Amino acid sequence: MKCNRRTSYFISTMEFKEIDKKPFIAGVLSIVLGMFGVHRFYLKRKLTGIIFFMISIGSLEFGAGNLAVILMFISIIEGMVYIFSGLVLLKEKITNIKTKKDISIEELESVSYGEKDRIKIKDEKVKTSEKEDADELEIIEISKIEPSKIIKENESGNIFKGNWIKKLNIYYDRSIMKVYQVKEETLNLYENLCNFIDKELKSDSSSLNKEARRIEIDNGYYNNIFYTIYCISEGHVTKTYSGNYSYHNQESSYRMLEEHLGNKLKDKVFNKAKELEENISFPNSETLKYFNLTKTGLPIEWWDKDGSLRLEREFNKDELNILRVTPLRSTKVWELYKVKKEIIELYLKIWKTILNSFKKDLEWKDNNKDILEKIRNGGYEYFSDYENGNILASLIKVSENEIREVMPNTQILNLSKEKNNINKYLPSELVEDINNKTIEYKKNMTDENLKEILKDMLENDSSDWRLKVEEVLIEDDHKRIDKLIDYREDENFIRMAKEIIEKTKDEKLLLLCLYGIGKEENLNQKNIKLLEYIIHSSNISVYKSIVQFKEVLSLELLDRLLELKKPIRKKI
Repeated sequence: MKCNRRTSYFISTMEFKEIDKKPFIAGVLSIVLGMFGVHRFYLKRKLTGIIFFMISIGSLEFGAGNLAVILMFISIIEGMVYIFSGLVLLKEKITNIKTKKDISIEELESVSYGEKDRIKIKDEKVKTSEKEDADELEIIEISKIEPSKIIKENESGNIFKGNWIKKLNIYYDRSIMKVYQVKEETLNLYENLCNFIDKELKSDSSSLNKEARRIEIDNGYYNNIFYTIYCISEGHVTKTYSGNYSYHNQESSYRMLEEHLGNKLKDKVFNKAKELEENISFPNSETLKYFNLTKTGLPIEWWDKDGSLRLEREFNKDELNILRVTPLRSTKVWELYKVKKEIIELYLKIWKTILNSFKKDLEWKDNNKDILEKIRNGGYEYFSDYENGNILASLIKVSENEIREVMPNTQILNLSKEKNNINKYLPSELVEDINNKTIEYKKNMTDENLKEILKDMLENDSSDWRLKVEEVLIEDDHKRIDKLIDYREDENFIRMAKEIIEKTKDEKLLLLCLYGIGKEENLNQKNIKLLEYIIHSSNISVYKSIVQFKEVLSLELLDRLLELKKPIRKKI
């Protein structure tokens, strides 16, 4: 993203400067090869270039030449616009150069005798720091000077500090400058960088103001070094606030800085800007909203909307690049924090397997390996690449389904298309490694992991009695009884008890569940036989008398029921 946003189909004269492209070349390409989108590729508008190319080829191939003729007509008009823009820029540059030279001559003719002596001394290279400062000051009318407080140098830091911002007043209409905190932080960083650059230049017998005048005379008004420094500052501020995700890329501005002031100073400015990033204040509510950030200042991602996952786990750069281009999944399981966490962990383990395979001698199809490398390195735009985007959608869906399989009362997904896509896209050896990795991941999931998932699911839907059954069964022996007793007043307790009877062989649980059912309704034949199997036949009548009292479930009641497993001692 350049420093200025693109706002129209046609490239403006300002945009030609920013993308470093020649309007004359763009115009010729548009007129000659425009119907194939060549000029759009040249202007870094790849999406429209692809559209032009596909429509032209398709229409010519299938005999529908009318579409190609329409595109040719549009391209000719566009080419004429760009050639006209080139003429305007050329005329402007010639005018600026002539105007600056005329102004310089007039200034030399109108200066006083003392000023001529100063210029002569300067030309003879007899320079002092005092005369350099004098060269920076503007000549003003003495009668208009108003009394003001004298500012000491150690109080202001730099006598020209306010002047740097004054040179930017024509750029305050930028949309991002409407965000107050961003504006303040950007201008503060801009001032610091101007002071830093000025100091560096003065150590080499120049200054920022002198270089600015030279650049304007040599290259025209629109080559404004102050605006370049501003764009650099804005880029660092927005990068800090957006989490290095959605910000104004200052790469082209750094190239311009290098072109005008050299690579050595450019590197120093970059290091200074990185150092100043540490002093940028935490985003306020307005800034959080503008950059779509969480309350903790992180970019809002579909897979981590509140930033809690990124606070709990540190993701490396490769992992973030992969997750940021992964297509959205909007199923209900993604609303469960613990479930989402497990899906992402498995998804990234699959990706780790893929990246490790790059070191092996595998047979890849087409340029699939290069695409996966771009995804890892952050140079991939999934929204313009549907075919390769399918592999991301397939891998994340497979990861989701693997976690669904260990979740109770959860629908399993149909993955026939996704598995077919993965088999076509990846080498067969790698597909086998991925399958083994998913099996291993599920095997290594502990009861604690499953308990966390269950807890999350219950918090999301506290009325699901089947989840409560799984919660009871997954507990340790000494805890599952307590958990069942906790649910004794649940409106679905009878359903839970019948489900537990079908899924467990724990006699303690069975006795409590049979008792809970028996005090509310008659047991079926299957449960009667189960009860008779657990309780000694001589104690059946005693059990029935306990049931008639309809005592609530408790540990004391369980102890009494367990005693019925033993035969009644005969009295002598």
